[in-house]
Amino acid sequence: MDARDVFADDSVADGHTATTSYDGDSAGGDARISRDDAFRLLQNERRRAVLRFLRAEENSDPTPLSTLTSFVATVAHRDGSDGDNSGDSGDTPDAEAQDRARVSLHHSHLPMLEEYGVVKYDSEDETVEPKPLLAALTPFLADEPAPEEMLVVEGEAVE
Repeated sequence: MDARDVFADDSVADGHTATTSYDGDSAGGDARISRDDAFRLLQNERRRAVLRFLRAEENSDPTPLSTLTSFVATVAHRDGSDGDNSGDSGDTPDAEAQDRARVSLHHSHLPMLEEYGVVKYDSEDETVEPKPLLAALTPFLADEPAPEEMLVVEGEAVE
């Protein structure tokens, strides 16, 4: 079996190096990600929004960056985490919030997801495609965890 390791610099602050391994020789083309790396990817809401969107898409065509930007900006606006302090309570994020989402996706989140092998990001065509490793993160992307997926401490559910 000829497996290769792909190392990606994830965090300058903690100096962590991620390891995602791919087994290109097996028929299934197994891909694996460590729990720490999975949790690191899932710790940011914008990355989770991208992964939720790609998981829900049934279209096999690459997703345009503009579509992801609109979705991510809308999620951030709805959650109040888009940095818009204008007091606008509308359902649509303003152009500035859209721009912040696009810049962070293009320069940070999509390259990181690509380095970990979860998506294929073509920065020239500005398109994103899910890769098979996304399936490993799917259980953590539900909006509301199912009761059997809740963490339990001393017989009580912890949210």
